[in-house]
Amino acid sequence: MVVNIDDDFNFLVRKISKSSGIILAGYRDSYLRRRIDLRMKAVGADNYTTYSGLLEKNQNEMKEVINALTVNVTEFMRDKTPFMFFREEILPDIMERKQKSKSNLVRVWSAACSNGEEPYSIGICSKDVLPEDWSVSIYATDIDEKCLKHASQGIYSKEQIKNLDPSLIKKYFEPAGEGFKIRSIPKLSIRFQKHDLTSEPPISKHFDAVFCRNVMIYFNESQKIKMLNDFYNSLSDDGYLIIGKSETLPVEIRGLFTPVSVKEKVFKKV
Repeated sequence: MVVNIDDDFNFLVRKISKSSGIILAGYRDSYLRRRIDLRMKAVGADNYTTYSGLLEKNQNEMKEVINALTVNVTEFMRDKTPFMFFREEILPDIMERKQKSKSNLVRVWSAACSNGEEPYSIGICSKDVLPEDWSVSIYATDIDEKCLKHASQGIYSKEQIKNLDPSLIKKYFEPAGEGFKIRSIPKLSIRFQKHDLTSEPPISKHFDAVFCRNVMIYFNESQKIKMLNDFYNSLSDDGYLIIGKSETLPVEIRGLFTPVSVKEKVFKKV
């Protein structure tokens, strides 16, 4: 009997895709094989059929392989311009509206926050611009529990903070071993929480801004529409949505948002 390794591999990828809701068809074959092979080696599975059977019985391993396939290399302000736009254009507008309603609280959702660089970057930008008596509340969510644990510790390598201005590093970080740890920042609250964007309802409402950057590339159209409707419902009136520069809004929901910056992929709730 001749075993077709490619068929076994494709069956395994479809199984993982169905379980996770992540569309893996667009990933490079070499990338998928390399990541899956590492997990197989870790659990002692010597072929794709054996590993597929293991995933049927072991949900923890299914989580491990999903995490391995979706892992991102993250840094503070890796792409600076969206954060500069948030700092220079979005925050002043939010402040003006808040002052009219006698509020000094800014609420932001960092969706799919990975290892926490994005929510901390948002917090640093906000506290560096807002008056001292203003508070910032950030909900930072991800499906990966390991990422959330790492994020809550707030410890990062020198490489991960290399894009930050030295003055910000001095102000908001303290040495921790060979890396740096986020200092406790007055009136900044970051709440890390597990959340599945594809199946769970919004975590809260009345957000002034939602960041969901470079996430939609992983999902199909119906999942994108579900997520974006949730973001719409979670935003306050005139709230902002910031997505990845390579991402676009599905035609079905474009009436919910109006473009603010085509270049930075910033939209405002209609």
